[in-house]
Amino acid sequence: MHQFIFDLITARGWSIRHLGEMTNLSYSGIRDHLKGLPHRLSDDRLNRVHQLLNLDHRGLLQQNRIYTWGVEASPLPLAALNRVFRVTTELVTNTTNAQPKSGADPYKFTATPILGGDVKGLPAAFWVFNWQEIYVVVKWKLPKSKTLKKTPNYYVPKDSDRQSLEINPNIEETSFVTWAPGMELSPKRISGIQLTPAELNWLSDVDTEAPDSLSKLKELLQKKPTEDRLWATKSSKRVDWTWDLLLLALRDRYESPEEAAKKLKL
Repeated sequence: MHQFIFDLITARGWSIRHLGEMTNLSYSGIRDHLKGLPHRLSDDRLNRVHQLLNLDHRGLLQQNRIYTWGVEASPLPLAALNRVFRVTTELVTNTTNAQPKSGADPYKFTATPILGGDVKGLPAAFWVFNWQEIYVVVKWKLPKSKTLKKTPNYYVPKDSDRQSLEINPNIEETSFVTWAPGMELSPKRISGIQLTPAELNWLSDVDTEAPDSLSKLKELLQKKPTEDRLWATKSSKRVDWTWDLLLLALRDRYESPEEAAKKLKL
């Protein structure tokens, strides 16, 4: 499972040296193991790696557990994340109490975008991936080289006038991921779960070891999808504002009329 571990740390933006420092193991030992030389790490030392990454004794993701990862929305980490999902769906043993939901692809993780993060360039800063009771909460990071300018509510590349709006990350680059029912992020439509500030703070700092964390995450995922009806308008080069569109924008940005009035100094 050396390639699986390498893909997992690559998706998270970790280096082999960082993994060695976190497990107090030698860089050369971990490097050689991840290159396919298993004798370079004893079972005890390999177990340290599995424990740090919350993997089972086989080195795979565990069911009935939440994983929280920071992943850069760029091709290399996305490809590594996709391979992690592929191997997981191929090798993790299905259990009788964790069968795929009706209509779900049994060989793909479902993706649920969490709206409300207000991060530059990301319509949804958090996504929750789920398959067979394995939950991966990803907080997306933009590539450091991406140059941005501000537009209403969201941020887009400076050359957006010459090309279609870019959505980060691009789900088309992950062949082992499919949208959860009612979810979508595209230039034409954005639909995801809208969390309150308190719920978003909880998700940002979720304690994966707390006994009630998994049940609370499942409860949040039961919320009905919310569609940003202004997205297609805001993503165009020019917005022809009407009073109806302005009202929608205010409702989308502020939780109450009182808050909107205060921000607008009315």
